[in-house]
Amino acid sequence: MDILFRSLAVSVLVVGFAACGGGGNGTPAEEPAGEMPDAGAPADDAMEAADGGAVFATNCATCHGDDGTGGGAAAVGLEPPPADLTDGTWTTGDGSMAAIVNVVENGSPGTAMIAWKGTLTDAEINAVSEHIHAMGGGQ
Repeated sequence: MDILFRSLAVSVLVVGFAACGGGGNGTPAEEPAGEMPDAGAPADDAMEAADGGAVFATNCATCHGDDGTGGGAAAVGLEPPPADLTDGTWTTGDGSMAAIVNVVENGSPGTAMIAWKGTLTDAEINAVSEHIHAMGGGQ
């Protein structure tokens, strides 16, 4: 079972990373014409901030479903099934931001929830945790 879980987790990661590709030929996507960044300008906060919904769609929806109810394509056969993130009931922790960040970073023992620390940036972990927190009614 452990080998099956690890294979599934690796497959989910590969699919997630493949969906994030750049220009399709191994090079980054090109900047739109006429929108060259100013090399002397400070970094744009919006570009540095992660979009929690996008992080969720890319990395979490495979198991938790697009709507967060636990019905993603990879959920089939997982025991226990992925958590419904919308019902305010938490498998691990109390639904607080700190508890959600902990689960995203470290996974959830006894479930298929893997640790994302080291795969997602801190900004992505915080953004997706806020998104999940809001899905569950935000405690």
